Amino acid sequence: MEKNIVKFTSKYPKKSYQKREDIISPGDENNFVYYLESGHVASYALDEEGNRVTLNIYKPGTVFPISEVLAERVNDFYFEALDEVSLKVIPTQEFISYLKTDKESLFVLAKNLSIGLEGFMIRTLYLIRSDARKKLASTILMMAKRFGSILEDNKTFKISLPQSHEDIANLAGISRETVSIELKKMKDEGVVYRKQKHTFVKDIDRLKEISTIFMDKQPLPYSF
Repeated sequence: MEKNIVKFTSKYPKKSYQKREDIISPGDENNFVYYLESGHVASYALDEEGNRVTLNIYKPGTVFPISEVLAERVNDFYFEALDEVSLKVIPTQEFISYLKTDKESLFVLAKNLSIGLEGFMIRTLYLIRSDARKKLASTILMMAKRFGSILEDNKTFKISLPQSHEDIANLAGISRETVSIELKKMKDEGVVYRKQKHTFVKDIDRLKEISTIFMDKQPLPYSF
């Protein structure tokens, strides 16, 4: 889909956002969809106490808010630039018309949505059923799979997306203080370490072991 959609979006205007700038707010009508060319965008909600809960993080080459658009419902979430962001602004109806004529892009989009839904369901189980250590481990593992690149030692993964402890806490559903404590423990165990707001995974297999929850006495596989 990427080559096709890059060609399709080339005629549309580009817009830039600075770090922490809102792109979409709850209640906004879905008149446009956004193709992310560079940077990262987070979707999040606020709970009753005003605490932020990160729902998803979008990387370059993705389109948002696609699920709300296809479901024809008003957006309920915030979409915020996590760093400097460049994106293409596409009228919603024109994007839908494009998908109806480009079966390859439609298929890839449907596949990506299915993978994302499966990942969201698995992550929900972690957030509901796991303790803080497993929540954090599963969150770091997810980030390593989505945003990680292996270093020259062929063992260490660097998560390219810079994150503060608060950013990680919002994604894992635990407090910032707990993140700091658990990250220190994992560092002492030789599993992960932090450097200049980047997380490095030294032992991916051990991280998988820590993050695993069990359903019917069988480990739930990570498939996203």
